Amino acid sequence: MAQYRALVGLSYPPDRRVEAGQIVDDLPGKSVKWLLEQGLIEPAKAEGKADAKPAPAAATAPALATPVKDEEDEG
Repeated sequence: MAQYRALVGLSYPPDRRVEAGQIVDDLPGKSVKWLLEQGLIEPAKAEGKADAKPAPAAATAPALATPVKDEEDEG
């Protein structure tokens, strides 16, 4: 069964509720197409299989341009 991540809170039959970020596999089949078209859900990726490569370390943790001095170093 296909899994989808809710991008907003959704209620669907029978008496089900999913919040944004949750992954479900029991959405009504006739609703999946329009939920995707409206941007309310997206296909969920299998864990451990990311499509995108991780960002380079420089992009996530920029280096300091100048060294930081402690007050004790000044004198």
